[in-house]
Amino acid sequence: MRRFTSHLCPALVGSAIAALVTLSASPSEAAGIIKNPGQHPNYSVELEPHALLGWDNWWWGGTGYGLGMHAVIPFLDNGPVSKINNNMGIGFGLDWVHYETDSWYYGNCGRFGPGPVGFNACNAYGNSFIFPVYVQWNFFLTEVVSVFGEPGFALGHHTFSIDYPGGCPVNFGYYGCSSSHFGPMFYFEGGARFLFGDTVGLTVRLGYPFLTVGVSILL
Repeated sequence: MRRFTSHLCPALVGSAIAALVTLSASPSEAAGIIKNPGQHPNYSVELEPHALLGWDNWWWGGTGYGLGMHAVIPFLDNGPVSKINNNMGIGFGLDWVHYETDSWYYGNCGRFGPGPVGFNACNAYGNSFIFPVYVQWNFFLTEVVSVFGEPGFALGHHTFSIDYPGGCPVNFGYYGCSSSHFGPMFYFEGGARFLFGDTVGLTVRLGYPFLTVGVSILL
């Protein structure tokens, strides 16, 4: 049993929504180009460093914060729907998420010796390193705004530790005072990109397992 709450979630979600609302284009830039196949930036790779908020992971039951870096290489410049302005690329990256709480609890947590099992708070922390691989499908709505979906999968390495001043061993059941886990994860994200010029823009992504806000660099 565990508990973790984060005050970062409302702030980061609010920042993402504010960015979407306040970014606006000039009348010429706002003209729709979705029906103009091929009228989008010509780039070989998109690099995107970002800050992120990680949702519920395999252990914590809460949220964490971190940083990441993704890269997308286009492999279909005008398609797969030839009559609209779209393209596809293969994406991959590395994301790090840190989780920390002083209100994690488990039976016998914080107590040695015999006696009834308690549910006392402990300090706990963990890190997730996630390696996503996905297909990014872009739809170019205007010269400034494009939206995308990213279905795929990820490999995740998760670590967990209990910071207990009494030391170990403590009766934490199967997991002990520290543990790790490595395995595949579901990955699906959607988002929007707002170009400031021909090669640089702001990208907001929302889905599982992240909310991200980052900078897109088209090379």
